[in-house]
Amino acid sequence: MLNHFSSSDTNVEQPHHAHKVCLIMMSLYLLADIASGFAVLQLGIDLKISLLYKFPLTLLIFALVFNLNPKYFLALCCTLALLLLGPLIQLASKADVSFFIADFSNAYKMLMPVSIFIYFGLLAMKWKEFTTIWLERILFSNFIILCLNLFLGAAGLGRASYTLRDGETAGSNGFIYAANELGATLVVLFSFTLHWCWNHRPRLYFILSIFTVLCGLLVATKTAMLAAIMLIFLIPLANERERFFSFTKLKAIIFVPIVAVISVIAYLIKDLLEVLGLYERFLWVLTQNGVLGLIWSGRDAYSQDLLTVYIDYLNFWQQLTGVGTAGVAQYLPVKYSAEVDAVDTILSFGFSGLLICLTFYLFTFFKAMKQFTDRDSNYSPCVFIGSLILLFLAQLSGHVWMSGTLGIAFGGFLSLLWVDKNPRRQA
Repeated sequence: MLNHFSSSDTNVEQPHHAHKVCLIMMSLYLLADIASGFAVLQLGIDLKISLLYKFPLTLLIFALVFNLNPKYFLALCCTLALLLLGPLIQLASKADVSFFIADFSNAYKMLMPVSIFIYFGLLAMKWKEFTTIWLERILFSNFIILCLNLFLGAAGLGRASYTLRDGETAGSNGFIYAANELGATLVVLFSFTLHWCWNHRPRLYFILSIFTVLCGLLVATKTAMLAAIMLIFLIPLANERERFFSFTKLKAIIFVPIVAVISVIAYLIKDLLEVLGLYERFLWVLTQNGVLGLIWSGRDAYSQDLLTVYIDYLNFWQQLTGVGTAGVAQYLPVKYSAEVDAVDTILSFGFSGLLICLTFYLFTFFKAMKQFTDRDSNYSPCVFIGSLILLFLAQLSGHVWMSGTLGIAFGGFLSLLWVDKNPRRQA
């Protein structure tokens, strides 16, 4: 299990070189995000490095899908056209072109994990071992790059997660600009690496768990901190596979540190928030917006405004196809996004766009849930846990379904389901 990362693929049947170019680009894509953030933060210039890297990569993926099976290429193109129907209608109504560019960018980000999932599914049908090797390389290499970025953040370089009063800051993104997108990417890459460590280096799992929590605390968003704590306990439980729903010794052992961690956090929450520089922000949000506002950081109010627009002001066809950013701007000219993925999707791309996202993410989630209890499953335990957490994060803090930072890693992560099964053990 999971022994392909360091192995050579010279003796493995391989596709043509365009596939290798594509896979190498996927393996290094987070470097483009770091370079893009560095240019903005250190040079004050947005060189669009990430876009210039990922857009040709997306075109290459589409071309390779066409080469492998033109029917899936046609399906992807039709899906993209359906997503852009509402924004195109707004553009035809003389809306600002910049709004359409933003909508096109979001639509292409939404399709990135889908297209990668389809690509690896087709690739695995012909070259399964080759696909397995490269999926592991993609996830491991981007994990290393993400850790490098977090080390830079810990050294005081890059962008703070929060700017507080009197110029003080809390948390760090390193040079990856969006904290919530960084948190979601952390979930995917640490899910896979914790899973690998539990299965192959169990003695190091405790050290990696501590490192995972420290990385969550460094990013300092509530989603990153909560997800980091959840991962270190849930990954071992999911790896029990067919015994997951039975009471086992492992569950009894894990229950003790879970209770201990919850007790320590409850006792030290004030001191912990003060160390992170978030205590005053926590109190202010709690006082102003209550518990729901604290959980959603004001996203509940924005969501209510956007859903009011969707229900009360849009006609049937607009509700079906969406109105894009330009349509939202007609009613809410200050902020066009609630940062809750389901709400943003249904406004910009309509019920059809929401249905596309839900179909894809629920399909992969239930596929992982079905497979991870099989004793011969290889990767689905971590895919199940990572997908479960991200389904909640998408509606808690957004930046999952339309994330350029997350999209490639998430697509590769979900694609592990195509190469999940080990050869059946002999009795």
